[in-house]
This record gives sequence, C-alpha cells and structure tokens, in this order.
Amino acid sequence: MRDAAVLIHALTGLAWPMFAVWVVWKLLPDVRDILRKRAFSLKVGNNELTVQEFTDQIVQTTAELQQHITAQTDRPRPGQEPEPRSQRVLRRILWVDDTPANNAYQAGQLQAMGVEVVQARSTDEGLRALRRATQPFDAVISDMGRAEAGGFAPDAGLTLIRKIREAGDKTPVFVYGGSNAAARREQVAAAGGDGTTQSPTELFALLGQVGRFPKSAT
Repeated sequence: MRDAAVLIHALTGLAWPMFAVWVVWKLLPDVRDILRKRAFSLKVGNNELTVQEFTDQIVQTTAELQQHITAQTDRPRPGQEPEPRSQRVLRRILWVDDTPANNAYQAGQLQAMGVEVVQARSTDEGLRALRRATQPFDAVISDMGRAEAGGFAPDAGLTLIRKIREAGDKTPVFVYGGSNAAARREQVAAAGGDGTTQSPTELFALLGQVGRFPKSAT
C-alpha cells in the first residue's frame, strides 16, 4: 500500500509536464494557423474567439488543473496525520524577476485563481513595493540571479531574502527558477527563505502551504 502511495505521489509530480506536452500537441495546429494567417481570431468548435479570449481560456483551464494537482499533492499519505489547514488566503503576491515575461504563464494562473500579482524587476524595486504596500503581501517569489543596478547578481534572490528578514518582515519568500534550484536549497533556508524550486507544480504546492487560493477559499 505504501509503495502505491509513493507511486501516486510521483505521478502527481509528473502531471504538470505531461499536461503541458498535451497542450502543445493539441494546440500546435491552431497556433500554426494563427501565425500563417496572421489572424487575431480563430474557430474553436462552432465559435470564433479572439486570440486573447482563447489564451485566457487556456490559462483558466490549466489554473484549475494546477489547483487540483496542488490539492492532491497536499493530501497526507496513508499513516500520516493531516496537517492543520491554513485559514490564510493568498490575496497578494510580490514577484521579483528582471524578466517578468518568463513567468507570465504562472502569474496568469495565479490571477485566474483570484490572486493579485505585483511584479518588480529588481531587489530595490521589490523592497520598495513591500515598504509602500497599503495591503500586505501574503508571499514573495523571486528568481535567484538577475540583472541589478551594478550588473548581473547571481545571488540576488538570497540578497532579497536577507534584506526582507533584516527589516523584520516575516512574509514567506520562495525562490523560483534556475536549473540548480535544489542545490541552493540549504542556502535559501539559511538566508531565511521558505523554499526553492524550478517546478511550477511544486511552486504552487509551496504557496498552497502558506494559504488557500481565493477561488478555493469558500
């Protein structure tokens, strides 16, 4: 029974990349058609949608799937006591990354779940957003290395975490992205961070441990 539970847990982690491959395979003809015709609308079944409407529906659908995967991942394995469910709701997230376009899809998913995503491009900009926030942020997401005022800073994520903690701010901070995310996990924890990952599914699971997404908080 335990082996089966471990297998299910492993397969859950594969669900996101498998679904992404399916989406690309399924939508590739439509994408090619849009590029070939330079069209701003396309036929889906008997309906004609704008590219924006089509994209919004994809984001909404995958956001619902991501939410389902997160809920499945958070379930305790057989023999484990369930952890108390947080009553906190994730309403606002600060995302610090010098290239926001790299995370546009994940940010869109969060927005589809009812989360307000505020983006900052540098450590200083992120710290200003935290200080000036009229409503508190429920979590912070940061990349590890990024372009800062003095050039490229490979440890910018760690610097941001340390400065947040030095200011007495206990907002959960997660480092997202980078092929060596797992190798930096101990450094992130030592700096006061709450987790690091390069997996979209794991990122949403980490956020789910902080609080519930607004559209699942009923």
